[in-house]
Order: sequence, then structure tokens, then C-alpha cells
Amino acid sequence: MKKNYNEFEKQKARNKALKYAIKTLTRNRFKSTIARKSYVRDVKNYFQKNGTSNDKRVSSLLLDSEIDKWEAFYKSIIKKKKPSELRVAYLSGPNPENDIEVLIKYGILPENIWAFESDNKVYNSAIISALESQFPFVKIYKGKIENYLKILPFKFDIIYLDFCATISSDKTISVVRDIFLYQKLETLGILITNFSLPNTENVENEDYREVLNLLAANYLFPKSFTEKISGLGGGFTESAESHGISVDEFLEIAKNNELNFYSQLITRILYDLPSVLIPYQRLANNNSLVNLFFKNFSQDSFNKNYNEDLQCFPNDNSLVWGLSDFLGIDKKTFHQNFTRFKSQLSIDSDASKLLKNIELVSYFITERIEDNLHSEKLEKIRKSWHITNKYIFCDVFMFHQLKDILIGQLTSPYFYNVDFTKRWIYRAKKTDMFMDLIVYDECRYIFDWMPTLDMFEEGVKDWNRQLSLRFAMDSITKQRRWYNEEFFSGTAVIDQMEKTFEAKELKKRKRIT
Repeated sequence: MKKNYNEFEKQKARNKALKYAIKTLTRNRFKSTIARKSYVRDVKNYFQKNGTSNDKRVSSLLLDSEIDKWEAFYKSIIKKKKPSELRVAYLSGPNPENDIEVLIKYGILPENIWAFESDNKVYNSAIISALESQFPFVKIYKGKIENYLKILPFKFDIIYLDFCATISSDKTISVVRDIFLYQKLETLGILITNFSLPNTENVENEDYREVLNLLAANYLFPKSFTEKISGLGGGFTESAESHGISVDEFLEIAKNNELNFYSQLITRILYDLPSVLIPYQRLANNNSLVNLFFKNFSQDSFNKNYNEDLQCFPNDNSLVWGLSDFLGIDKKTFHQNFTRFKSQLSIDSDASKLLKNIELVSYFITERIEDNLHSEKLEKIRKSWHITNKYIFCDVFMFHQLKDILIGQLTSPYFYNVDFTKRWIYRAKKTDMFMDLIVYDECRYIFDWMPTLDMFEEGVKDWNRQLSLRFAMDSITKQRRWYNEEFFSGTAVIDQMEKTFEAKELKKRKRIT
């Protein structure tokens, strides 16, 4: 049978991505977590060797026996795996054997491979193709992968979504949303996505490409940092606002760097969605969680200066800006696509509710001076929290960082590993394809290291627990420093320029030819 999707560039991209994913989750498993197993010990050793006399004195309060406990806890969560123990899900297409061949080549068992195909004609072709191949007993399910995610009783180590559609197309990013909403990726897992950018040869694509470019500009403008604008990105540069770039100038820059901005949009959404957007919505939609942490949870509690601050400080409110139209884009098809796009990001498939919930949680979770925002238990901790009593190291140990830990325990964010992120671009016939491979980590070895709200105050007073927690939290802020800081902002204990503890930077997207 003729293989329909076997172009050289696609084969090469598929092979690179799957080989790297399997190697990362097996041979490099303990290097690819947000905090490596030795991280807490490494931080203490750094201070003992390079710190001031006060650094040495305070870090010495963290006993080696406590570090041993943390490392044992880490090992209880992040266990060794062989390729044969990894479970993989992917979108089938008409030739499922193409992906299966690569997976089996690198040690995945056929029984651990799950393929999904929703199109009836393509499904029938896939079945025929698989039966004619050397893999007649693979599992190929008819239907949308997101429907199976809701009912399958287990998680996947690798999920590969070759959409061959744009990031704002119907039923693309919503599938990614559901993977994290239903927590179907293992506690350390890899998501591979493949999105297209409509080609320029078809005149009908011109408007859609412009819309995608505007989506990217709208989302990236308020970010404190973006990737470098030249070429295919990577690294970081400060925001448009800090460079004195106006909205009109930024839109023009986006227009002249179309591939760069689309590339950035894809990666930033894949970073923000599981680490912030879903956890925030999960909190806002659960009254029990809201009542555990907050009171007066409504926009009526917003400070009288909030709207003015929102307008004046886009970098401090980047999610609200990015999900709104503060840039004032006057284009009907943009707003149609923007609404559809936000609906896919919403766990309720409701664009307006998405913005409302993100705005609420963003306000309540940050450092505020009002006395009427926190639940009785959380307010008791806030009033007794004096930052001058907490050793500073690099950053001050702020009250909002305690909220991040407590809320993260129950909202289950997935954090991305910048160091192990891989991105490619290749040409399929006449269409540019953007492939992202991202390692995600639930960081339960950090969140579950501390007790729950009722016992948290006593727990954090213990020097061993506080120091081990803060040293571990440093690993998260170093991954997120340039790309989002809604959780764990300002939790560095070692300067971000120090080798092996530096703030991580994305590498530019590589072109496959």
C-alpha cells in the first residue's frame, strides 16, 4: 500500500523527536526533572563553598539527614524507567505504522502504543495499513483522542499530536488542554506537538496568516520577556514596553517576523497552558478550593486603582492583557478567531469565563495589602509572616510564595523544562510545520514536601523544612525566569547567572531540510 505521509523532512523530524523523547525519559530521566535529585544538596554545597559567612552559617542549619529524606522522597516519585516501560499515545493518520516503526526501533513495546483516529475514512485506511504491516495487533481507536482521555484509567509517558493544522484551528489546542486538565501525562512526561502555518501560495490563506500573526503579537506584547526577534528566536529580550516600542511598532515588527512570532506563540501557549492557565481555572471553578484560601472572591474586591494599574502595567498583568484586546485590533476575522482560540484554552470552552477566572486568580494570588482577601487560616499566616525574619539569600521569602506552594499542591500544575525543550521547523510540501517537544514535570517532590494549610505555618518554621523547600523552589524559578513567572516569582536563592544554577534560555528553533 502506498504510504501517504512519508516525506523525508517529516520522517527526519519524527525520528529526531521520538528518539530524543525516549532517551530523555530513560537514560536522562533524572537530569530532565525540574529539580535534579541532587539539587538541594548542590545548593547547600554551593553556599558552603562560595557563600558569605552568613550564607555558610544559615545553610549549615540544613542537616544532611534532611537532604537524605528529600532525595528519598524524590526517588519515590521519579522512578527509573526502561523504554519497554514507557506508554505512548499518538494521532494515527492513514499510516500508523510510520510512527510505530520508529517507536519500536527505540525500544517501545507494541502493546504500550495507543493510536487514535477520528476521521472515518482515515480510520479505515489506518486499519488496512496496520493489518498489512508487521504490526497487526496494535491498538487503533476510532474517535477523538480527547474523548478517550476522559475515560482511560492510566497516564502516558509520551503523547504525540501531529495536528497538521494551525494552533488556532478548531480542536487542536483544546486537545492539549484536555491532556493536562485530565492529567493524562505522567508526573514526568513529554508532549510532542506539530502545528502548521498556512502556505503563502494560496491567496485565500493571506487573511488567516495575518490573523495568526495578530494573535501572536497580542499574546506576546505584554510579556516581560520574549524570545529574540531575529531569525527563529531563542534566548530572551526584554518586553516591547521596556524598549519603548509602541503597539503600532510592535505590530509592524510582528508582521515582518512572521515565522518568529508564530513560533513563539506556539511555545508560550504550550508553556502557559499547563503551568498557569489550567491551574488557575481549576482553582476558580472549585468553591471548596476557593474557600480554603480566599474570601470575597469576586471582582468587587479589586483595589480601586486596579483598572488603572491594569492599563498602565501590561508586564505585571500579562495573562489578562494577552487574553484581552488591549491592543485595539480592528479586524473582524481576528476577533472571531481570538474568541475560538480562547474557548479552546478554557476548561469550560467559554472564552469570556476564561478571562474572568484568570483575572480573578491573578489578582488574589499575587502580593496584596488588602485585609479582606484571604481565608481565616491563610490570613493568620499572612499576619505572622515577617519577611525580615526569613533569611534572604538571593530573593526575599515572600508570603505569595507560600500561597504558590499551597495552591499548587491542589491545582496540579505541570512545569516545563526549558533545558530539555526541543523545537523544529520543516517544510511539508509547501507548508511550514512547527514541531515542539516539551518535557513536563508535576514537581510533586516540591509541592508535597510541605504539609497542608492547617499545618503549614508550623512546618515552615522548621529550618530544615524551610531551607530544603526554598532550595528546591530555586529550580522552578530558574526554568521559568524568562518565560512566565505567575507561579514562584522571586524564589531564587542563588544568583541566576551562576553556573549550573543559571536561569535557563530557550534555544532557537532548528530548521530541518
